[in-house]
Amino acid sequence: MRLQSTQLARTTWLMDIGETNPGGRNIFVDLVPALVSEYHFKTSPQEGGDFKEGMKFTPGTFVNSSGNSVQVAFVIYSDGVAADTYSSTDDSEEFLGLVANLLLELGYSYAPSMIRKRVYLSQVFVRCDKSLAGLNPRLAAFAKRISETAGLGLPYTPSGLEFWSDQSKVFKPATFSFQKRAGDDPAEDRYWSQAPLTTQDHISLLAELEDILSP
Repeated sequence: MRLQSTQLARTTWLMDIGETNPGGRNIFVDLVPALVSEYHFKTSPQEGGDFKEGMKFTPGTFVNSSGNSVQVAFVIYSDGVAADTYSSTDDSEEFLGLVANLLLELGYSYAPSMIRKRVYLSQVFVRCDKSLAGLNPRLAAFAKRISETAGLGLPYTPSGLEFWSDQSKVFKPATFSFQKRAGDDPAEDRYWSQAPLTTQDHISLLAELEDILSP
């Protein structure tokens, strides 16, 4: 399994945002301008706006601990904060840490214990030398039956694998998906994958999946 690119690396901290501002300060006076100035966001929330889908800051840039300039988007919700990068969840996690430090510098409240849960979303493009048909040799035969029955003169192939969490629960993390890239030739070895994991854990599980697939 070879990583080609990272489409999305999101880290979300679930927390009561009200705890960071017990004095009820107007964040548009200092926090919002500080975030825009520090991380060069092109768009930012405006006072009096509709924030039902969060207070969005996009796109911005920060320098990570490795000295790399990383593009970032940031959202403040009533029940948490989220950062999107296109490199790794390590970077999005690091960015949220920088925002937490900025809160303290500006006189707001923050402590790691405020974070109730960390939630991740990883989306990547990879190359895999093995076929999904390798899960079961009968899948290829079944795909051929689909083509024959449809009578359209087009071959069908096993092209996706998906795992869901218990959808009867209130909290529904992202699915684990592994599928052919839309629009690619079926013979291509390029895949898109999504997981509710850190980027590193996602790549590790994809390597395990590759071992499960026979040549």
